Amino acid sequence: MGTEPHIVILGAGFGGLAAATELDRLAGEGKVRVTLVERNRHFSMGFSMQWTLVGRRPLEAGLRSFDNLAARHVAFLHDEVVGIDTAARAVFTRSRRLDYDALLVATGAELAPEVIPGLSEGAFNLCDGPSVLQLRAAVETLKRGTLLIAVTTVPFKCPPAPYEYALLLDDVLRQRGVRDDVRVVMTTPEPQPMPVAGKAVGDAVKALLADRGIEYLPARKITGVDARRRVVSYEGSPPIAYDLFAAMPPHRAPKVVREAGLADASGFVPVDLRTMRTAVDGVYAVGDVAALKLPGGSPHPKAGVFAEAQGLTAARTIAAQLLGGEAPTYAGSGTCFVDTGREEAAPAEIHLLAEGGPRAVLGPPSAAGLAGKREFERERLARWFGR
Repeated sequence: MGTEPHIVILGAGFGGLAAATELDRLAGEGKVRVTLVERNRHFSMGFSMQWTLVGRRPLEAGLRSFDNLAARHVAFLHDEVVGIDTAARAVFTRSRRLDYDALLVATGAELAPEVIPGLSEGAFNLCDGPSVLQLRAAVETLKRGTLLIAVTTVPFKCPPAPYEYALLLDDVLRQRGVRDDVRVVMTTPEPQPMPVAGKAVGDAVKALLADRGIEYLPARKITGVDARRRVVSYEGSPPIAYDLFAAMPPHRAPKVVREAGLADASGFVPVDLRTMRTAVDGVYAVGDVAALKLPGGSPHPKAGVFAEAQGLTAARTIAAQLLGGEAPTYAGSGTCFVDTGREEAAPAEIHLLAEGGPRAVLGPPSAAGLAGKREFERERLARWFGR
């Protein structure tokens, strides 16, 4: 032990887990060593927070302990990364130094509500479990007024998420019998919902919002929040007064990644679209921390299904680089299920690298679609954590 190449993976989200599971066989054969570093004790999918919001299940039901990883030949280190030295090919955690032959950065994005004045004090954070629980409690007492849901900046993880939250919150208010007395407004700096998916998908999502009486205001960039007066200010548009405010906060690469010089002016780590390589030799990045550009120049959306595919691509590329063999190329395809409320979901299929540009199809909402979302989670949890 010690002579085989050492692969270090930072982060055990979709991308890190997919890569670790893919490399487990090679680790078991003694061809590589793999260390997976994660500061959290448990994994859960982002939509667990949404399901808790509408009472489908408690938040803890979606958790899986990293003690139960199915990748038994991968060394799991519960620790926090405090430094990355790419020149020395070393990662520093709070407890040790990890020298690597290949480094996969799959840390996810850092949430930065402080970037927008007043946002931390004035809004519930839709990317944070405890904050979503607080939002649920607040919505349960709301009788009238304005509920504002907003995307603050782009890019953000899971492009459908804010629209799903709007539809699910509409459900909660209707179940309480107060929807007619509550104005529900959604704003975003995007020109339309999920722009990369195309006009047809954007129009379908707008139709869902309109059907529920949710006011949709695109091209609205937030400049600040007055938490005391409960007012959100926008660039070039009138302010909106609110009673409850829930937001997708600004995202960026974690501080330790930025301090290592891996991020560019976008705040994320630029990588090669086909291989997940960064500009630094031996370093790869996938998922929410990475900045990928599509052939037409559009930013690649950040979503778990794509992070998973990128993790697999990176793992196979790293194996080919270290052990020989042909490296794969990233396909840029994925299927997910957009939760539309009313115990339904709409299946979405997208091919980002299709000839002629991204191609996406959003199916009609159905109970079968929500069952598909449950199966999406079940299958991956079984693969990554065993049955």
